Amino acid sequence: MITATNLAVVLVAVPLVTAFIGYITNWAAVRMIFSPEEFVGVAPFGVKIGWQGVLPSKADTFAADVAGNVGAVLSPAELAERLDPAEMEALFADRLDTELPVIVRDVAEMLAPGTWDQMAPDAQQMVIAQIKTEGRQVAQEIFDDLQGISHELLDLEQLVFDLLSGPNVKRLVRLFQEIGGKELKAIVRFGGWFGFVIGCFQALSFSIFDQWWLMPLVGGIVGLGTNWLALQMIFRPIEPKRYAGLVTYQGMFPSRQDEIAQDYGRITAREILTPANLLRLVTEGEAGTRIAQVVLTKVSERVDAARPMVEMLTQTEVTDAQLASVKMMVVGRVTESVPEIQPEIEAYLEKQLQVGELVESKLRAMPKLEFERLLRGIFEQDEWILIAIGGALGAGVGLLQGLAVLSVG
Repeated sequence: MITATNLAVVLVAVPLVTAFIGYITNWAAVRMIFSPEEFVGVAPFGVKIGWQGVLPSKADTFAADVAGNVGAVLSPAELAERLDPAEMEALFADRLDTELPVIVRDVAEMLAPGTWDQMAPDAQQMVIAQIKTEGRQVAQEIFDDLQGISHELLDLEQLVFDLLSGPNVKRLVRLFQEIGGKELKAIVRFGGWFGFVIGCFQALSFSIFDQWWLMPLVGGIVGLGTNWLALQMIFRPIEPKRYAGLVTYQGMFPSRQDEIAQDYGRITAREILTPANLLRLVTEGEAGTRIAQVVLTKVSERVDAARPMVEMLTQTEVTDAQLASVKMMVVGRVTESVPEIQPEIEAYLEKQLQVGELVESKLRAMPKLEFERLLRGIFEQDEWILIAIGGALGAGVGLLQGLAVLSVG
């Protein structure tokens, strides 16, 4: 039979221990969302026995979920509309103006060797000036055309997915940790407080029924209940709600929408939709090929239109093969200039696009249920696992607790 001394020990110790159980199980559950990044365990007969963090183990799924939300926040057209074709042309103008005399001379030598050097300097300058004017018009036309097909060039969803999946899983982990940092810490704190309250009931039940097995039973309930309740309190209620006419509460995530929107915008601008990443997106792969086609088409139109003038200046008939060589050379020289002025292009894109501010403003205005998807995905799919882990750890600690009570009883 339980003595007064042992009862006092139980009444004091049990709530503290269950508070510890609630805290440590929630802490472990949060850690197990992100760690370890690689599977730890064994796989006898092809059956894996061990653990890998929920987020790293399903990185592609979560990355696809984040990428799928991009369309609700940004569109290629919105980004393209922020760029001025005249200003974009000006970024290339200085470099091309420097290269133009060399390009013109090379073209003349390709079509009629020696002709260019025989021309008077004033005539050379007049030709260069004319071509310079034509070139700037062509450049603006090219940028106008590229704006019109921005949806073909900027696959933002694929870009985001690539930057968060595969070898970039650490970026995905960091994204969720930064955006949901306060919520994750709150889950751990809630576990401690809820554990203490339930521990009081546990101690009371033990003092009444004097059964040691109540410890692991209640410990398991504490682990299950605190994890479940903590997750609910993160996201619900969506709007402020008054309880019992005394307390008004709103889920932490929806209540922090403005703050999270700011964090999300900052991270997006810093690590994902950066000028360098956007440039790489439009200069490589299918997008790069598409841009090259647009440039080649525009250059071809102007070169074909200038064919009579070229023949008059060179006093020779220009063949189709020669014109094709001229077109490819001009496009090649323009393409080669892009890496050389990339720092200026990136600075212009950062100034004009203002990705962080754009993402932040969109997220601030987003309906709360849609906004919730930004973080809820990492909990929702495997929420039961986190809750079950809490229950198992709680029952295990509760068992040790019950054995300790038996030892002093």
